[in-house]
Amino acid sequence: MEKIEKQYLTKEWYEKLVAELHLLRDEKLPSVMVRLKDALGQGDISENAEYDTAIMEQELTEARITEIEFLLKNVEIIDEKKVKWSKEVRYGSQVTIELDNGKKYVCNLVGTGEVEVLTDPIEISFESPIGEAIKGKKVGDICKVRADRWRFDVKILDIK
Repeated sequence: MEKIEKQYLTKEWYEKLVAELHLLRDEKLPSVMVRLKDALGQGDISENAEYDTAIMEQELTEARITEIEFLLKNVEIIDEKKVKWSKEVRYGSQVTIELDNGKKYVCNLVGTGEVEVLTDPIEISFESPIGEAIKGKKVGDICKVRADRWRFDVKILDIK
């Protein structure tokens, strides 16, 4: 039997995922199925762009539903108030780090299902190589980050 790893989410993200799941199941998927049925009613599907589009949308919607269900299967809601008072890096912490090349970054440690690219501060997964390296560490600690193709040190400058 496959062991499901615990998924850490804030209450806000948990509620966001639950709402998205309901929207996908109750509105989006039924709508796509109606479009698919209509496209099938047009006859020959070999050159039917509407059918192809509906099939692709159905597959993407079902994949996202499966992904959200997996994330919610073994979820633990994080109490952000407890995180804010911690002196060590935990899920939900905002951490200022300095890489060994001198670059500094402010990062929010989030669960895999919460990662948002292109945000400020940067949101990184608690399960990522950096997240794993700094987990449980304190201000001033230097952590060794190990990933597939690269190795570097990270110094923790601040934790909020």
